[in-house]
Amino acid sequence: MTKISSIRIKLLIMVNAIITSVAALRVIFMPGAHHYTEALGLAIPDISISVFNKHIAVEELITFAAILLITSISMIFFSRYITKPVGILQDTAKKIMEGDYSARTNIKSNDEIGLLARDFDRMADSIENLGKGTAGTIASLSHEIKTPLNVIFSSVQLIDIYRDNLDTVEYKKKVPFQINLIRQNCYRMLRLINNLLDICRHDSGYLKAKLVNYDIVELAREITLSVTKYAESKGINLVFESSLESQVIACDPDMIERILLNLISNAVKFTDKNGTIKVMLAKDNDNVLLTVKDTGVGIPESKLNRIFDIFNRDENLVRNKEGTGLGLYLVKAFVEAHGGKISVKSRENVGSEFCVMLPIKVLDQSVFLSVHESQEGYRHITSYNGVQRVHIEFSDIYSGFEKESGVK
Repeated sequence: MTKISSIRIKLLIMVNAIITSVAALRVIFMPGAHHYTEALGLAIPDISISVFNKHIAVEELITFAAILLITSISMIFFSRYITKPVGILQDTAKKIMEGDYSARTNIKSNDEIGLLARDFDRMADSIENLGKGTAGTIASLSHEIKTPLNVIFSSVQLIDIYRDNLDTVEYKKKVPFQINLIRQNCYRMLRLINNLLDICRHDSGYLKAKLVNYDIVELAREITLSVTKYAESKGINLVFESSLESQVIACDPDMIERILLNLISNAVKFTDKNGTIKVMLAKDNDNVLLTVKDTGVGIPESKLNRIFDIFNRDENLVRNKEGTGLGLYLVKAFVEAHGGKISVKSRENVGSEFCVMLPIKVLDQSVFLSVHESQEGYRHITSYNGVQRVHIEFSDIYSGFEKESGVK
């Protein structure tokens, strides 16, 4: 309130100082008024001039006092007109600082202060929405962390019960299944942690593609074949098609694997039994098009513009499927790290089609590894680490494939 009062006083002093200066000058120089009368050919006695000057001076002083009083009263009301919205702005800002993000100025005037207030309210809307988004993010993360931990804890409790109450034969029959559940939910935790770390790197500007020259056709084929049996176990036909026999581009094989595994796992998640998923490669001018097309449930048109947003999970769409809503956000980040673009087309009850466009460019092999050397250094798709990565990326749609396939 001190600041508001000071503004009012400063305005009053400024205006009154101007009026006082003008009035004082008029009083000081008024005795010379008779010179103007002489210039007009009027003769005024000296006594009359003295009385005239005194009379004028008194009138000037009375006029000055009246103007000063009127100005002071006017400035008080005028200053209130200015300082009242400033006070509202100050009070609203204080409420927001104290945690009341719903506070608004609601000032509707069309002057500069009104424009400032509207911008302030829009800023407050953004802060409130950010707060709601943060709360939703924390809630989603808490759920995603809590769910696998509960499963792990329950499995550990069951193993303890089996140990105390079952004979050796029965124990050996029941425990492996619980161990598989524990392992699978550890994969889920790893996937969540890896995704969060990559999001932090992306949002901080530190997510960089480690480019090598690699045959994208061979890479996409290997990744697709590595999960074919998994798709078959769900009753889904997974097909790889390419119009290119070979195409070397500068890419990060790890990121390409994450991109493709994520898109395929999403397609598996939302495609019913006897459905089809196609992974296709083609060339379009100076770009390679990597497409994942499914015959799944599709995405509502109203949701397509937010499909790549972080924590975007449509509860009506997921149909009790697990997932964090981080995958497609990261896929977009990985694609953009290659200088590429990703788009989606979808129709409900028909299917979805995700298209990744990657630029065809190669690195100077005198500086970087050759194609053969880079591909020899990337053989973990069919290795133990590669199998682990597949299980990590597919961890939220686990269906016992690990047990059926004999993979440990």
